[in-house]
Amino acid sequence: MSNLIVVIGATGGQGGGVADAFLTEPGWRVRGTTRNTSSEKARALAAKGVEMVSANLNDEGSLERAFQGATAIFAFTDYYDTFFDLGHEKSSSLEFEQGKRIARAAAKIQSLQRLILSCGPHTSLITQGEAVCPHLEGKGRIVTHITNEMPDLAAKTTFVVFTIFANNPLLYDIFRPIYVPSAKKYVTMYPVPPNTPYPCVGDHAVNGAIFVRRFIKNPPPQGSFVRCSVETLTIDSYLALWGRATSIAPEEGSTAAVQISPEDYIRLWGPMAEEQASQWRFFHWVAEHGPPKWEGITLVEGMDLLTDEDKKELLSVEESLKLYDWSSFEKKPTASSAKGRFASQ
Repeated sequence: MSNLIVVIGATGGQGGGVADAFLTEPGWRVRGTTRNTSSEKARALAAKGVEMVSANLNDEGSLERAFQGATAIFAFTDYYDTFFDLGHEKSSSLEFEQGKRIARAAAKIQSLQRLILSCGPHTSLITQGEAVCPHLEGKGRIVTHITNEMPDLAAKTTFVVFTIFANNPLLYDIFRPIYVPSAKKYVTMYPVPPNTPYPCVGDHAVNGAIFVRRFIKNPPPQGSFVRCSVETLTIDSYLALWGRATSIAPEEGSTAAVQISPEDYIRLWGPMAEEQASQWRFFHWVAEHGPPKWEGITLVEGMDLLTDEDKKELLSVEESLKLYDWSSFEKKPTASSAKGRFASQ
């Protein structure tokens, strides 16, 4: 009898990558969940062989039905699905409740051998309230809840955190490089120095699925919180790589990451900047105090768990950037490529 993996949000990036990976994995069937099984993406997955079913993270009964017969489940919650409408407090609380529904539904499935939960660190617990990051907090509370309150499920669960997605400039405007005509550069602004480490998972669909597949085949020890990252760049070097890989700003010096104050950052970008500033505060706290620690959880590097064959399949950040459609960015002259009176010497 074949194994069954149930993939939450199969029409999205993370879920879609996992679904694709297991469609070609011998001995596995794939069931994907979505809120709308008649959508174009859902129909495309069904045509490839994914059993598509309707499920909603706010409807525990629908999750129980979707999970029936599962050998493995890949699950995640999306804070930003509600953040822009509800704000950080309600979105974080909603995400925590959704995570608890996933856990309760999964715990009822007798056939379940492995739950892979895409999550984040419990920032308020780790830092004793010094550096709370709302878009990580709800995810981290789910980890703590399962670890402390659901020991049987915890024994079957691997917690994973994916670092920065390579295509973030396409997902959120706050990361989108802005062309500054007077400087002839593509510029991004951050409330931290340009040489700040920038860990990146690359393409979260392809690379994320490679990590998930390995953790299902060879689960790490109970309590493992696995950090999935392919390369660590800096903010500045990522931006330069973006310019080269997309051919939008390939010349040296045609991009610049600029540090501004947290106050100005928030004044420019509003609530999303508050979110990002809180994340950088948490990262700074970790840099000062060492790797995150909380009871029952062990931080593990995902690359240490991959086989050599797994690693050969990973896409570099540069390869990942080349996958995406950057046609919304108009290529403009940069200081290095410009000719005439104001060209750089």
